[in-house]
Amino acid sequence: MPMFITPEIHIQNAQLVTRSSSGDVDIFHEMTPQEAVKKFADEGASMLQIFDIDAAKLLPDNNEKLIKQLIFDSDIPIQVSGGIRSLSQINDWFEAGAARVALGTIAITDAQLVTEASNRHPGGIVVTLSTSNGFVWIDDGKTQTAFRPEDIIRELQMTGVAGIIHRNLDYNLDDFSEALALTEQLSHEVPIPIYSSGTVRTLDDIARIKYMPNINGAMIGHALVSGNVSLPTALSIAAQQEVGLEPESTTPIVKMGMHRSVQAYLAAFTRSQASRVWSQTLREAITSDNPYMEMSIPQIDLEASDSELSDEEKQRQYEVAMDKADIIIVVLDGVDSEAWTGFECGYARAQGKFIYGITSEKIDETSSEKKNPFAVMCDELIYFDASDDVERSHSEISHALASSIMVKNLQ
Repeated sequence: MPMFITPEIHIQNAQLVTRSSSGDVDIFHEMTPQEAVKKFADEGASMLQIFDIDAAKLLPDNNEKLIKQLIFDSDIPIQVSGGIRSLSQINDWFEAGAARVALGTIAITDAQLVTEASNRHPGGIVVTLSTSNGFVWIDDGKTQTAFRPEDIIRELQMTGVAGIIHRNLDYNLDDFSEALALTEQLSHEVPIPIYSSGTVRTLDDIARIKYMPNINGAMIGHALVSGNVSLPTALSIAAQQEVGLEPESTTPIVKMGMHRSVQAYLAAFTRSQASRVWSQTLREAITSDNPYMEMSIPQIDLEASDSELSDEEKQRQYEVAMDKADIIIVVLDGVDSEAWTGFECGYARAQGKFIYGITSEKIDETSSEKKNPFAVMCDELIYFDASDDVERSHSEISHALASSIMVKNLQ
């Protein structure tokens, strides 16, 4: 698994700022934000994060205009962070060209907003989870909550976010082992990428993070800006080949054909018995029409096993089924409020799976308003006429699905 190094640029009053190693002093640098962005881009950064300190403090005069200009002028993707508390702000940043938006306080206080943002901007929302002394902190590290990170990280994943940045607030630590151990522990709780922040002062720290299982990368601010760490050298360490690990297997859209069965996963979580029968009948129609396709419906298949599973155990089973699948099929009509659809779509996207959405509602792809929040997370939509009888509807879906798969196999 590659390790990603993301330079982090803090801006206050239009100036480049970093925080001292003790965490209690803001250091202003002669280098301008424009120069920093160009420097890191020239040195090979694949993405930058820009954090607006003034916006994080909810000051009326912030650096929004400057950051938007930096995004416009930059040749590499920019992830923005700091004081983003509303959906309109999130939408505005994406319209300005931001590659990603990192949410902090709002991700802890308003999960519904995060879910809606993740659905509108699939793959574009990440969460910064700030911790100190074993608890989650908000308001740019000023307010301690009652949440422990291991208790809240699964809820964050269920919103459909693309990744989580674990930000260590204990700047005065000489040894980041405890902070990294927590980051590594959190990475086992969820399948989405986990990044470490606030744990790099030297190149040795990068080497240590690289060989910790499941940590996908590091956000680095002061060490890079101050020159304590060279970005080209850091990228070189991060790119070193791991020894003794199994080759990573990714399947953005696998080659599928008649010589190998296609493993499909049907996401159709509902408490309606009629809807479950509809999904079961759909599986029978698809697998009957397409002998090369096998399909699992975890909700139905798990219940058939007569075993009482906790939500955590169910999630693991769902993950295993999606890992085995070549394609994910999501029934978009009649999704329950308690459905796992957001988690399934988010996990599938994180794993590079191709997602088909099945719906009877015509969706205007050019409109920013979409009736179904999960439709935007699908790679392709398959429509059917709800007024038709079940057999005809399922036949239409089965034919459209088979045709699409075969076309992709020939590309």
